[in-house]
Amino acid sequence: MTANLVAILMKDAETARAARQECYVMARDGLITMEDAVVVYRDDSGEIKLDQSVNLTAAGAMSGAWWGVLIGGILGIATGGAGLLLAGLVGGAAGGALSGSMSDMGVSDDMMRETGAALDDGQAILFLLGRTNAPDKFLPRLAQFGGRVMTSNLPGDVDARINAALEQGVQSQVG
Repeated sequence: MTANLVAILMKDAETARAARQECYVMARDGLITMEDAVVVYRDDSGEIKLDQSVNLTAAGAMSGAWWGVLIGGILGIATGGAGLLLAGLVGGAAGGALSGSMSDMGVSDDMMRETGAALDDGQAILFLLGRTNAPDKFLPRLAQFGGRVMTSNLPGDVDARINAALEQGVQSQVG
């Protein structure tokens, strides 16, 4: 099953982050599978910011460090050189950080920046890349944050269903 992309316009970055956090909870509960979740907003100077859910540089460094320790340890044991363990750790971390910083997994940063250029002051966009087999459980929990689907790769009737749930969620909080 391929992942679906949904970009939801929200009233502000704080609300978008809260909705993203709820999506993490739903992923933990098995209601959705998330590949990426990014909050896009303008900072006080008007610059478009991408609040990524995963820091790829840090993740790459950690992964590289573990591989470096493993390979350095194996070589160190085989050759009797304990320095290879430290060299493997440092080299693996550096290589992993470089690889992570050059990766663009999930939603395209360029596309998110282009979409974010249309934001009015204070607004934010929550980009979600994932899938669910339980939309009847997912939508009510997302609806509490409000918003409106800006774009998605879903059929139009599904976009309309999401928008109706988002609108109904906000109205139930007001009424």
